Amino acid sequence: MNVFYLIILVNFILLIKDLTFFTKKDVDRGIIPPDVHMLCSSIRETFCISYNIRKNNNLYLFFKKRDILVKLVGDKLRYLGPDERSQALLLEKAINKRNEEKNILSKDWKKSTPGIYVRNFTSTALSIRFINSICNGPCYFLINKKQFPEIFIKDFDSEELNVIDFDLSSFIISNHYFLNGDLESIKLFKGVKNIKFVSLSKIDSIENKILYLNFQKDRLELKQYN
Repeated sequence: MNVFYLIILVNFILLIKDLTFFTKKDVDRGIIPPDVHMLCSSIRETFCISYNIRKNNNLYLFFKKRDILVKLVGDKLRYLGPDERSQALLLEKAINKRNEEKNILSKDWKKSTPGIYVRNFTSTALSIRFINSICNGPCYFLINKKQFPEIFIKDFDSEELNVIDFDLSSFIISNHYFLNGDLESIKLFKGVKNIKFVSLSKIDSIENKILYLNFQKDRLELKQYN
């Protein structure tokens, strides 16, 4: 009898206010701005495992001030190594791709390197609409309850989830500066019916949140074999 096991597919969507300017020369000299370092760590935690790539993960980086979205597709990625230099250079190339092509339309993806694409948005509302369109399963917005006490937010309980619930899930993760008390942006997200607001407040950094979620995903996949 053939037995099939479900491979869990997950989208990570990071909301970032802006990105400090940096160049290839900076990277070669080992000068990595703190926010770029955080993004490199997030890319690494999303995809890199034992010098291999998690092909069943996708990562979206939305930069609010630049109105651009960078997409990294796990099963198409090439040239991504576990070292920070590799991640920073691929990110720098994607940002430059957008700068080189000022006429990128909002519906056009431009390929930077294999598995990495970039596109423009004309407003935050349009970006939220797009984020909703890529959420083919449960969508969780991870937010700090203390930052927005006026909004009902429950704790994220991975023990409540099974393999089917976790499959095709999307996790929206904002850095502090993207929201920074911006209740209007939260209201835009609250207007999307399938987005659930949950808290992982005990885990501070974005990269550690991704690490935790990947751990839970791996745990559920392995549980199928037992």
